[in-house]
Amino acid sequence: MSQHRHVILNLNPIPGGVYASAWRTGERPAASFVAIDHFAELARIAERGKFDALFLADGGYWSPKAEYQTFRPLDPTVVLSYVAAVTSKIGLIATASSSYNTPYNLARRILSLDHVSRGRAAWNIVVTAGDDAARNFSLDAALPKEERYARGKEFLEIVKALWLSWEPDALVADAENGRYVDGAKVHPINYVGEHFKVQGPLVTPPSVQGSPLIVQAGGSEAGTELAARFAHAVYSTQPFREDAFKYRAELRSRAQAQGRNPDTIKLIPGLITIVGSTEREAKERSEHLLSLIPLEVAIAELASRTLLPKDLFFAHLDSELPWDVIPQALLTGVGHTGSILRQARAEKLTGRQLALKNAAVEMHAVAVGSAEQIADKIQHWFETESVDGFNIMPAELPKGISDFVDHVVPILQDRGIFRREYEHDTLRGHYGLGLND
Repeated sequence: MSQHRHVILNLNPIPGGVYASAWRTGERPAASFVAIDHFAELARIAERGKFDALFLADGGYWSPKAEYQTFRPLDPTVVLSYVAAVTSKIGLIATASSSYNTPYNLARRILSLDHVSRGRAAWNIVVTAGDDAARNFSLDAALPKEERYARGKEFLEIVKALWLSWEPDALVADAENGRYVDGAKVHPINYVGEHFKVQGPLVTPPSVQGSPLIVQAGGSEAGTELAARFAHAVYSTQPFREDAFKYRAELRSRAQAQGRNPDTIKLIPGLITIVGSTEREAKERSEHLLSLIPLEVAIAELASRTLLPKDLFFAHLDSELPWDVIPQALLTGVGHTGSILRQARAEKLTGRQLALKNAAVEMHAVAVGSAEQIADKIQHWFETESVDGFNIMPAELPKGISDFVDHVVPILQDRGIFRREYEHDTLRGHYGLGLND
């Protein structure tokens, strides 16, 4: 374990930027945001800023909103294999669903990425909900939540067992004596569960970091329990520092109850950023980006996310929403919908304001201001042990990450809470984790 705790910084690049309008600024050809060169450029900029990792989210279905904004078109493992070849230090976190993959193939694919990158890979497990995704994988509807998480638990047990199915010195490669692998040190896992039956062993030997890291996305009860048992890092929605503090403490407590060192699980929520020379400049940039979002697009996206009728929002464009007709279950729910509706009620937002807030993905923590103000927020959350770091989500790309690297990172370095140079070659090393953590 690292003796000095540094803030973790990952880049989570929604192509073009988090704001749904970012692709419309005219500063880059709009089609460039689906090209591999876009991701490679972002990774190089983040590595110049000594970021810990590039985090690629993913989805499994076509969304009509892609008619109006950028989307995630490429398989993360393929993108990150390319990125591995044009970078040397930054970690590579690939999202893949436990609902619509098989454990053996995914274990091999992620471990292959770890070899390609020389020990910089991690798998972000998502337990995919939604009927649209299910219909792309021969199902009429998504599995019930309890079943999805039971499948996800088995999936993780198998993947971890497969990654450990080779002892570290099983690859002999002894040309003189003609022995390539010591078969006695490669073990079947013989896993039999309710959802999977896998014999093993994996065909792929261990990497230089032993095995890839596991990242978990989400903050539901089932997700938190899954993370406490398996995850090295948790990406979640935490708009308020006090809530983040409580959730980090809960994660660490549950991990310890599982027999783990609580320092081996990191809370790394999203942080949306716009860096300006002044706070006013940053806020004006935010307002400009929001002005590029057609209102009908913002309303359609909000209605799709909340499952509330578009007419409700159009009828209250310039007045507070009618909370008495909105189902209580939506307001108390876990995840994006509950979070953003609770914020809207607390702030007495109009339909227009909520639609634009949703389009800007502001259910995450937000830092729109000068470089010093953004550094202050990161430092405060970090030093109060509310988080271990952030997934930085710039409002626009590549401008947003360049601004962050050029102006915010030096302040964090001067304050002694972020590295000036990489001290390790693997993602485990960046996160202060050992081979057996």
